[in-house]
Amino acid sequence: MIKRITYIAPHKTAITMAIVVSIVSLLFVIPMAFTFTSMPMQDQSGSPVDTQFPFFMIIIMPIFYFLGSYIVIGLSAWLYNKVVNFTGGIAYEATE
Repeated sequence: MIKRITYIAPHKTAITMAIVVSIVSLLFVIPMAFTFTSMPMQDQSGSPVDTQFPFFMIIIMPIFYFLGSYIVIGLSAWLYNKVVNFTGGIAYEATE
């Protein structure tokens, strides 16, 4: 049985995927934060610099990923809904 996707709810799709992307971003941000703090840092004169754990990065990066994903996915869903009138939508086959 061939079915077609004729409408994608932009807000629901964008919020769901933005949350998923934000959670997945933590898989990258947390190891990056630990790597950043374990690297030896020096100032211009060669003196060691004390690096602190970048808590701001763990908080800010998922927020940026959420906002960026929400905007891009929401616009993509909205654009899909406009284009589907001309193309008929994405066809897929489903079996029960």
